Order: sequence, then C-alpha cells, then structure tokens
Amino acid sequence: MGVEMGVGLWTFQSTVTRPHQLPRLYRDFPAVARKVEQLGYAHLWLAEHRLWYDAFCPAPLLPVAAAAAATTTLRLGTAMVLLPQHDPERLRSLAAAVDDAARGRLELGVGLGHRDAEFDALGLPRTGRGRRMDEGLRVLDREPRDRRSDAMWGGGMARAALERIGRHGMSALLPQTLDTEGIRRAVATITGAARDAGREPGRIGMIKDTWVDVDGEAARSWFLPRLRRHYTEEAGAWWVLDGGHGFTSPGRLQGQVDRTATSAVVGSPDEVTARFGEIADAGVDTIVARVNFDFVSGRELGEQLELLAGTVLKAVAA
Repeated sequence: MGVEMGVGLWTFQSTVTRPHQLPRLYRDFPAVARKVEQLGYAHLWLAEHRLWYDAFCPAPLLPVAAAAAATTTLRLGTAMVLLPQHDPERLRSLAAAVDDAARGRLELGVGLGHRDAEFDALGLPRTGRGRRMDEGLRVLDREPRDRRSDAMWGGGMARAALERIGRHGMSALLPQTLDTEGIRRAVATITGAARDAGREPGRIGMIKDTWVDVDGEAARSWFLPRLRRHYTEEAGAWWVLDGGHGFTSPGRLQGQVDRTATSAVVGSPDEVTARFGEIADAGVDTIVARVNFDFVSGRELGEQLELLAGTVLKAVAA
C-alpha cells in the first residue's frame, strides 16, 4: 500500500465528558507528540478553532513548536489554520520560524473557515473569505520553496477549493465524506489545475474518522452512536443552512450526519486496513486517522493509538 499515516485532530478540548484545564492541555501536548512518534506514526495534526466547546486552539503553530522541541522525526501539521482570519505576512514569518525550529517538519495546512462566530469575534466578515484566502496564499507562496514544495496543504472539496489547491501547487487534505469516486474526481481536478498553472501537484491526503477493535462489531456499536451524537451537535450548531443553522433543517442535518457516519472507517484491524487500501487505490498517499474526540477518554485514546499502531499502521506502511 505504501501510504503514510498520521493521527489527529488535537484542538485542546475541555468538555463535560473529558474536562481539563487548558494550561494543562497545552503543557502536556509535547508528551502526546512523543508518544505518537514512538508508536511510529508519520505525523500528528492539530486544528484551529475558538469560542466553542470543541476547541480552544486559536494559534496552533505555538503548540506545534513545543511539540517539535520534544520530538525528532514526527511531522506536525495544521488541519487547518484559518488563513482568512490571519495577517498573512505575520503567519508567513511565524510558519518559517516554526519550520526552522522543527528542522523542516512543519506541514502547514490552511483553510477558509466557516463558522460565523469565529469571524465575528475577530471583526471580520465571512463574505469575501475566498478573496482573502487567495491574497494570503500569494503571500505564503513567497516562502522559500527549498523547504519542501509539498509541505503546504489546502482543504475542501468544492471545485473552487480544489482548483485553488492545484494552482498553488499545494498538497490536498480531502474531507472524510468523499467516496472513492469522489476522491478520483478531486485528484483529477487538482492535477488539471496544477498543470494549467505550470505547477507540480502536491500530495493527496485525507482525514478519516477511525476506530479499530479486535472485535469489529464491538468497534461499530461503541463508536458510531457516539460519532453521530458528536456531529449532530457540531453540525447542528455551526452548519449554515438557508440563513439558519443545522438544527433549523433537521432533515438535511440528519442526512449530513448519516453521510459522515457512513464514511467513517470502523471495524477490526483487517477491515480498517482494507478500507484504507481502497482509499489509497483511489489516489490518496497520506491518511490522517482522526481518533481524538471529546467523547474519547484519555485512557481510551491511548489504547486506540497503540492498537492502531500495532495493527493497521504496520499494514498500511508495508
């Protein structure tokens, strides 16, 4: 298969089901990175969010720098820094400094952002974010290309987002709900846009909600109901539909939750490995297994990281 595999997404969650003091979460993160590295994963990913229970990680490059100091080979990625919410010159300077400190191990993922409250809190309009994204990418394009040309990532699945990724020669981190045919179409769009712009296309990555158990049915019965509740709450509160949020359109919300749950990779080690193989055959070379959720306790997370590394990771990397 020959696919690189990492884990995510760390956002420093403190919830009713897994309460922590934020300073402790930040302080303990380098130890998390060391464990992930020792288990053999290629990379670890953080996400930027603010203002809600699912995260307080408004400046993910800072914990990336701390984790880099505690590791030697692990690559550290952002999925995503919300570029339209940042001063691009400052972000370029900070990313360069962090990449230097990490000895070239930063995987800088940038995305549009979609939550109104996050834009509102910063005094920024959500409209026009595509234009600000393009302006920001032009600034980041001035980053020296001798670092690693494929180390900047873009997210999304809309055609405009995929073409933007290709035009800038970025790597792509595709969303979890794309099926194999959707992956192939996305790869073709990115490759075509890169070719038209005279750029080399980057890597193709994908985030996948993942849970493994030696008993595949036990994995599904434990994980999927919790995953459905998680996305019902998240999409219901934040997904903008027809001028309202997801809860105002229960039918469409349920459809989105169903698509997300169906796309999750859950089961026995052999079942999860086979699903990852199908994703790789569709054109993905980098898989980010999302195992860190607010409904997963610290003990369960540690056990999952070890089981996934001892079974699926070895097969995927073979």
